[in-house]
Amino acid sequence: MNHAWTKLLPSFIWTRLDGRLTLQKTIANTGWLFADSILRMGVGMFVGVWIARYLGPQQFGVLSYAMAFVALFSAVATLGLDSIVIREVLRNPASANEIMGSAFILKLAGGLVTIGLTVSAISMLRPDNNLMHWLVGIIAAGMVFQAFDTVDLWFQSLLQSRYTVYAKSTAFILANIGKVVLVLIHASLIAFAWI
Repeated sequence: MNHAWTKLLPSFIWTRLDGRLTLQKTIANTGWLFADSILRMGVGMFVGVWIARYLGPQQFGVLSYAMAFVALFSAVATLGLDSIVIREVLRNPASANEIMGSAFILKLAGGLVTIGLTVSAISMLRPDNNLMHWLVGIIAAGMVFQAFDTVDLWFQSLLQSRYTVYAKSTAFILANIGKVVLVLIHASLIAFAWI
């Protein structure tokens, strides 16, 4: 066995995993994804409560509304490609570059369409609310960056989520540090939308 974590397992489980490298890689990959989820829930809850207390019910409600509104259109940004891309890369490793490139372009286009749809929709629903237009536009602009999650799909297909967990966790922690700094410097609601 080549994973250090297997030494922590009871012997009856260890003997079943011995020699089954694909199963070991799958379990290790799942462990990395599980650890990432635990980190995100813990830090996210702590920072989220702090932001909610700082902004107060009215401003936090406005920010939450803008985030939920953009989330309604998030399916357009991802186009539901994630599992399809992973499946196709596994079926056709020789065409992985073309598959990944096509997925990136489609997700980038989906992100741009999402910005247009959300800004148009909020303009029709709340024509007099400029703050909401800005919040939705800023948050929707983040959908364009979902195209870069295509790299994550490559690592998922190789059962190597460890690398994307490193990158995503680092970005998540930096974003939350940014949010804490915004609370400490008494920033405006728009600044929280940018983060």
